[in-house]
This record gives sequence, structure tokens and C-alpha cells, in this order.
Amino acid sequence: MAFGFFSVFGVLAAVAVIAGGLALLPALLAIGAVVLAFSLAFHVIGFLFRLFGLLLLAVFAIPLALAVGGLALAFGIAMLHLALPLIVVVGVVWLIAHHHRSPQALPRT
Repeated sequence: MAFGFFSVFGVLAAVAVIAGGLALLPALLAIGAVVLAFSLAFHVIGFLFRLFGLLLLAVFAIPLALAVGGLALAFGIAMLHLALPLIVVVGVVWLIAHHHRSPQALPRT
């Protein structure tokens, strides 16, 4: 009779696995609690770093960027005003050179 009865060794092995798992359950719960605590702690630390970075960005980086951009804009406008007479002179010379029409002789009749 091959079917109908469980093997005694199989039943004992299953009981040993279940008992071993139940015996390890408190240790596994403790390890899980430690992992959860570390995970939460590092997430809170990461959030605080992000908050600190946002504050640094809002307090220092954005006003500094606006100031540097304003200085660059002011410098560019100043250079444009200094170069404006030169641009006008070059433009007038170019217009004279390219749009000057020489007088043509009248056709003979």
C-alpha cells in the first residue's frame, strides 16, 4: 500500500519546520522592528536634509542668482550704450557704401 499513510519521518520533519519557524518568530519580529526603526530614522533625517537644502536655496541661491543676473543685465546694457555710437557710425558707412547710386549717363537719342 503506497498511498493512504503519511510517512512518520515526513510528519516529524514538517512539525520540526513549523516548530522552528514558531521558535524564530520573536527574533524575526525583533529584527523587523529594528529595521523599521532605522528606516524611519533615516527617512526623517533625509527629509530634514531636504528641508534644510530648500531653505538654503530660498535664502541664498535664488537671491544670489537674481543679483548676478541683474549685474550681468546692467553690464550688458552699459556695454550696449557704450557701443551704440560705433554701431551707428558703422551702419551709416555701410548704408552709404551699399546704397550709393552713381549717376548714369542719359541714353543718346
